[in-house]
Amino acid sequence: MFQNQSGNKSSNQKGISIIEILIVISIITISLTSLLGLVSFSLNAAVLTKQTFKANNIAQESMEQIRNFRDLTQWSTDGLGILIAGTNYYIQKSGAPLRWQLIEGIEIIDGFTRKIVFENVKRDGSDNIIEIGGYYDENTKKITVNVSWQERNKEHQVELVTYLTNWRQ
Repeated sequence: MFQNQSGNKSSNQKGISIIEILIVISIITISLTSLLGLVSFSLNAAVLTKQTFKANNIAQESMEQIRNFRDLTQWSTDGLGILIAGTNYYIQKSGAPLRWQLIEGIEIIDGFTRKIVFENVKRDGSDNIIEIGGYYDENTKKITVNVSWQERNKEHQVELVTYLTNWRQ
């Protein structure tokens, strides 16, 4: 430290203290900004996780409803065997007594869009499911349940795929 002739410390000490305070304030500001960014990211991740969980539950529920529909109908007269491949469907309970019915179109549930698509299945000579070639299996359907939603102008989706057979054949 510099001392002037009277033995007092120089006025440079005040300038250094202000610089130190500005540095500390800058470090705290940068730290808080980073912390707020991390909190914001965590909240967004939590919201997306919650929505993905809901969408997955809707898709799984749809699969169970379709299995129930298959079990309570006749495959080739009022069941899965008569559905149009590639068409969007949704499932709802109706009628008396209440039963599951597949309706053409899409359904919106609490901001989630649900659609169910059925596809014909092809098999090879060894009865393995294949995409190209082979023969159509009249007693098997590929079911795709797609649940989608918008979050911050970005499209998200959950998709479940399974195969169901005419187990009564």
